[in-house]
Amino acid sequence: MQKQSLITALLLALSITGFAQECTTECNTLTPHGWSFDLGGQYTWLSFTTPPTFKGSTGGAQARITYQEPDAFFGQLRSVYNSGTLSSSITKSVDKEWYSEFVAGYCFSPDSCWAFTPYVGFGVDFLNDHKSAYSTFSAITLRYRTYYALFGFDARYFLEDWSFGLQAEGLPICQQYLSIGGLPGAAWTMNRHIGAAVRLPIGYSVTEKLSLELAPYYRFFPIGASSVLLLPERILNQWGAFVTLRFSI
Repeated sequence: MQKQSLITALLLALSITGFAQECTTECNTLTPHGWSFDLGGQYTWLSFTTPPTFKGSTGGAQARITYQEPDAFFGQLRSVYNSGTLSSSITKSVDKEWYSEFVAGYCFSPDSCWAFTPYVGFGVDFLNDHKSAYSTFSAITLRYRTYYALFGFDARYFLEDWSFGLQAEGLPICQQYLSIGGLPGAAWTMNRHIGAAVRLPIGYSVTEKLSLELAPYYRFFPIGASSVLLLPERILNQWGAFVTLRFSI
C-alpha cells in the first residue's frame, strides 16, 4: 500500500513538473526580450470642451522604440500624431495634435507569464486648434504647447501567442503656453492641471520577430484657463484605439 502511494505521488509530481515546463515554454513567445520598433495607426473620437463642445472623429499614426528585458531596465520613446475636423453647434474646427513621450523604469518578471513595469518620464504636446469664422467672429488659430511629467505602470500576462495588458498613467502638467496665429512672439501661460491615460493592449505573435497589437485607450488632457484672455478651463477627451506592428530586433 505504501509502495503504491509512493508511485502515485511520484507520477503526480512528474505531471505537475511537466505542466509547469509546458506553461513556461508557451509563455515565452511575447515576453520582453531586447529592442523592438512599433509602427501603426490610430482612430480617435475626440471631444474638446471650449465651450461650446467640439466633437468628431480623428486619425493618425504612432511610432515607438522600446528596450525591455525581464528583471532589467526598461526604456521607451513614443510619438503620436492625430488630426481631424470637429464640429459644434456654432462652427467647425480643424485640430492637429502631436505629442512625444520618453519613459524609463524597471521590468519585474516573477515568471515567464507575467511582467510588471513601473516607470516615470516626461512629454511634450503640441495642439493646433483652428476655428472657422462664424457670425461676427473671424477665423482663429490657437496653438497650445504643453510640457508634462509622466508616471505609471505596464502590467502584462503572456500566453503562447497572445499577451494581455493594462497601462495606466498620470500626466501632471509642468507648464502650458498658448499662442495665437497672426500674433508672432506672443504667448500666454495657462493654469496647470493633471491629466491621465489608460490603455488595454492585446498582442498576437505573427512570427518570432513580428507581432500585432491592438490597444483601446482613453486619454484625459486638461487645457488650463487664462484670466488675461478670459478663456475658461477646457478638457480634451480622447477615446480610441491604436493598431501597431511590432518588429523585434
